[in-house]
Amino acid sequence: MKGHIIAGAFFLAATTLASAADLKAPVKETPKPFDWSGAYAGVHLGYGWGKSDYTDNEYNGFPPAFPTVNWAVDTKGLFGGLQAGYNWQRGSAVFGIEGELGYLGLKGSAMQPGFDPFGVPYDAFGEFDRGWYGGLGGRLGYAMNRTLIYAKGGAVYSDAKVRFIDNCTAAPCGNGSIDASKKVGWGYQIGGGVEHAVTDDWTIKAEYAYLDFGRKTITGVGLTGMSTGITYNIGADLSVHTVRIGVNRRF
Repeated sequence: MKGHIIAGAFFLAATTLASAADLKAPVKETPKPFDWSGAYAGVHLGYGWGKSDYTDNEYNGFPPAFPTVNWAVDTKGLFGGLQAGYNWQRGSAVFGIEGELGYLGLKGSAMQPGFDPFGVPYDAFGEFDRGWYGGLGGRLGYAMNRTLIYAKGGAVYSDAKVRFIDNCTAAPCGNGSIDASKKVGWGYQIGGGVEHAVTDDWTIKAEYAYLDFGRKTITGVGLTGMSTGITYNIGADLSVHTVRIGVNRRF
């Protein structure tokens, strides 16, 4: 009887081991790495600050026998718009092209400092006035699955204006009037940021960019008083630091 019990126990153990051997451990699926390749479009909103450096070495159009006056116009304000682009990915490297279009809402003005050769305080001022902008450039980044760190650079254009205004109310100007502006035109931008894929279709980003539009010459002619018909040239430039956040939809 005892032998039958022992034999049965051995048989039960062997059957259990055989059944356990047939059971396979569940296989966990490894999620596929996120692929940044493809087209996208979205919106952005940001804040910019910088300055325009003005130079007047003609004293309202007269020969440059008068001292040169330099002063800065602080500019700041919101900006925003649309962007669209395309990415290619090779391993962890991501490179692409991106265009943007928006409104540069920066604004600022400052009086020309000091006194003219006649001892009269200057009553002219420089001004930066907001306008539309567009940019086109390249991006180069390093992907860490759903997070992309990138650098960017390219060209930028804006019809925002640097402006010089002189009402010439102080003697001996004789109630003259000068008012002219120049588009800042073409410049370059360089910066970088980080973008994260919240889902397979939507990403969010934070970005810094430096915009430099170079130096422009504001040329105009006096309108009234002693300034009538006198041609003048005022130098001005613009550089801007910007930070922005954005959202993209992938296609």
